[in-house]
Amino acid sequence: MSSYRQADWDAAVVHPSTVRPPYLMSTGVVVADQGASRPLASPHSHPEAMLAWCYRGTVWVYLQDAAWRLAPGQGIWVPPSTPHTSRHERGSTGCYTYLPDQALAAPVTEISRVLVPRAVQEMLLHLGSDDMDDGLRVRIQSVLVEMLQQPSQTAADGWGEVPLPTDDRVAVLVQAVLADPGDTRSARELFDAHGLHERTVLRVFQRDIGTSFARWRTGVRLTQAARLIVDGTPVGVAAHRSGYATTSAFSAAFKERFGLTPRQHVARVQADPAHHLYWR
Repeated sequence: MSSYRQADWDAAVVHPSTVRPPYLMSTGVVVADQGASRPLASPHSHPEAMLAWCYRGTVWVYLQDAAWRLAPGQGIWVPPSTPHTSRHERGSTGCYTYLPDQALAAPVTEISRVLVPRAVQEMLLHLGSDDMDDGLRVRIQSVLVEMLQQPSQTAADGWGEVPLPTDDRVAVLVQAVLADPGDTRSARELFDAHGLHERTVLRVFQRDIGTSFARWRTGVRLTQAARLIVDGTPVGVAAHRSGYATTSAFSAAFKERFGLTPRQHVARVQADPAHHLYWR
């Protein structure tokens, strides 16, 4: 996980533009090997808006105060000059499409989520690997921009933002929970392991993200669990990997958060056209 602190975010470098006239966009593809998660790059930004999207597996996009977990077909818009970094779970493919303001129908001014249709995904990858006439390439890019900026349907369940406190004092604790949501140690044991006072942690979480450490940790665990069960992991196994001693306790916590039992959640996602179109 990220070990970056406030000073690292403050020192985030600006990468040069990769979009060259007359083109409207460029796309970078990062593939994590099967052996381990791809490590994070240092915090950085780009002069253009960036669409970060997942083609296969799971991709995490980190901002200074939040983390977004992306499944296939899910993406987020990141405004120009916004520091960020990312991590790819093993076997995953993450893609990063850069678009200057003049190429967009409307400028990207805030973080927002977007579904990237399968046809758009494949065409973006095709444009990056095939030579073609410049005029044809620009016309195709123009259509893709229009498609990406159309209002989209709600994304499949199990996607969302995990808020992150920005206080450096709890950075290592946050990294530990994100790296292993199923760690069965109590909150007090985690605090002690990282040399933190309980009151300090509770104050930081309440101030930075408006909730307790316990509720935040539960959210991280259930975000992971939702993805696991949709991927076909048995409910009992997902419960164990997410730190729950019993399936009944896990199911109760899951229903409280999502309003559905784990099995109802899976049925709903599988019935959603977005699941069939985008999940790999």
